[in-house]
Amino acid sequence: MQISSKNHLKQHLLVAGILAFSFTQAAIASELGQGESIVVDSISRSQILTSDSPEAEFSEKGISKEASKSVGFESVTSDNVDVYVVPLGYGLPISLLGGDEFINLSSDLPYINVELPTGNKSGLGDIRVGAEYFIEKNNIIFKAAMDVKFPTGDEEESLGSGSTDFGFSITGRKRSADIGFNATAGYILRGEATISNFKRDYGNVLLLVGGGEYQLKPNFWVGTNMAYVHSGEDEFSGGNNPGLQTFDLIPNASFRLNTDMTVVAEIIIPVQDSLVNGTAGAVEPDREVTMSFGFNSEF
Repeated sequence: MQISSKNHLKQHLLVAGILAFSFTQAAIASELGQGESIVVDSISRSQILTSDSPEAEFSEKGISKEASKSVGFESVTSDNVDVYVVPLGYGLPISLLGGDEFINLSSDLPYINVELPTGNKSGLGDIRVGAEYFIEKNNIIFKAAMDVKFPTGDEEESLGSGSTDFGFSITGRKRSADIGFNATAGYILRGEATISNFKRDYGNVLLLVGGGEYQLKPNFWVGTNMAYVHSGEDEFSGGNNPGLQTFDLIPNASFRLNTDMTVVAEIIIPVQDSLVNGTAGAVEPDREVTMSFGFNSEF
């Protein structure tokens, strides 16, 4: 009887140890996500980093009257995560409302390298696909976008979230002479995932971005945006993880090399951050500057 009790005790301790280790792994991934820039997420990146998107050129030259195909490359370098993205796009003019309109289908194919306490991991990240509708009103280019992020990255290795997310956004952009302005409001409905046997219900994300730009030379624009991001708290089967509220300053520059290629550089500088519904003992985020550089070429 005594031996049987000891065996049961060992079994209970083993199960408790496994659960504690699994929860710790989920917590590490969560803290890692808090510490990194929001733009490592594919939908957030598409809503925040807009300087190389079609509305930039459209707001200067008007909506294109011809179909276009594009491919590019973008790197996002953060403190513990590097993202390398191949963006693809196909667009064509339409006339749903009888004016100048354009629809663009896009996709991001990301490769992720992440530094974890347990070692470096790398591989395919979460793929984003989207559709953007452009229309011009009162010399302002408006864009309505819908995005879907699929859980193609391995969430157990912190290469993806493990959830299917849906993003919606509206952007307005205007360039007049050598001055430009832009504003974006976006919302991301984040799904659920099971990571290390723990169910995680991600909090939704609200994004507000706005700023101005100036034309230094023909085809060369520089600007600065301010981004506000509110990420709701995540719910685990073992408890809650605080959400995060951030303000970032984003200087940017874009240079159109020729009629087909644009080079873009952006810096995401953390200005302020705070926990949302933080609990006692919750770790404050320690975000670092994030660099984004890439190009996009039509063919």
